[in-house]
Amino acid sequence: MNTIKHKLASVAFLVSLCLTGSSVLAQNAVRTAVQQGHGAFVSKTDKEYAIGNASLGIPTLAPDAVVMLKQVKFVITPSGNSTSVLTGMLPANQRPAQRIVFNSTHTETVDGPTKGRVYDTVAVTETDGSITYTGTLKGKGKGKK
Repeated sequence: MNTIKHKLASVAFLVSLCLTGSSVLAQNAVRTAVQQGHGAFVSKTDKEYAIGNASLGIPTLAPDAVVMLKQVKFVITPSGNSTSVLTGMLPANQRPAQRIVFNSTHTETVDGPTKGRVYDTVAVTETDGSITYTGTLKGKGKGKK
């Protein structure tokens, strides 16, 4: 009887180490993020990025034009799913006459846990000139289900 209890205790200990390990790996990968909920890490940042019009699809801008957007949120889970949200504003003379929704992809080039991965992106440009650029990345399926 004691042998069974010892084996069960050992298995429970190993399972808890494995579950803790994936959370620790995600935390080490995203040092500035704060853990929320069931292992997701959320980082509210104010980094600025130059996003090309090829990713925004704004017809009032030249195809090679660049817009500075501020990253306002970054979320990553231990399984590798992540979402990045950037916002910005166009000058009055470059604002579109109607709302624009533009889908594209972005390959991450910045060092970090998502470098080299491809985000599916959606850029929404409103008639008031506000831009919301959201990138989502599906993980590799190594986290909890």
